[in-house]
Amino acid sequence: MAKFGHVLRTTKEVGGKVCTFRSLLEYRWAVWTQLRKEQGIILEWWFEDPECLLELETKKFKNKKLYLPDFTILNTAGKYELEETKGYFPPKDYTKLYLATQQFDAPITLIFASLNDHSKNSKIRAQYARAKKLEPHLKRIIWHADKEIFQKIKHLFEV
Repeated sequence: MAKFGHVLRTTKEVGGKVCTFRSLLEYRWAVWTQLRKEQGIILEWWFEDPECLLELETKKFKNKKLYLPDFTILNTAGKYELEETKGYFPPKDYTKLYLATQQFDAPITLIFASLNDHSKNSKIRAQYARAKKLEPHLKRIIWHADKEIFQKIKHLFEV
C-alpha cells in the first residue's frame, strides 16, 4: 500500500481484475459491484475506465474539466451507468458531478461510506449539504454504504 495524505492506496484483485484503489471505500465498492455481476444484477463493470473519461464544459467561462468516474456499469438493459465513491466531497467534485449530470445521459449514483447532516463538524455538514443539493440530479445517493451494504458482505473483503 502506498500512502498519500491520509488515504491509503491499495492494489487488489476483484473478479479477475487487478485494480489500484485510492481508498478502501473504492475497493469495497468494487467487491460489491462484482457480487452484483455474479448475481446477474449487472452485466459488467469497469474501474476508472480511461474510455469513459468525460470532458465537461463550465457554463460561465466555457472552461474544460475532465471527469473520470470511479465505476462504469453496464446494466442488464444494455445501458451504461456511473457510480462515484466519495470519502470526502469538496466543492470541485460537486461541480464535476453536476456538470456530468447536465451534459451526459448516464445516470449517476453517489456513494458515501457514512455521511449525515447532524455531525458536529461543520466541514462534514457542508459536504452533506453539497450532496443534498446534487441529489435531484442523480439516480440516487447511498449515504451509509458501510452500514447498509458493507457490514452484510464484510466476509468477502481481503484483510
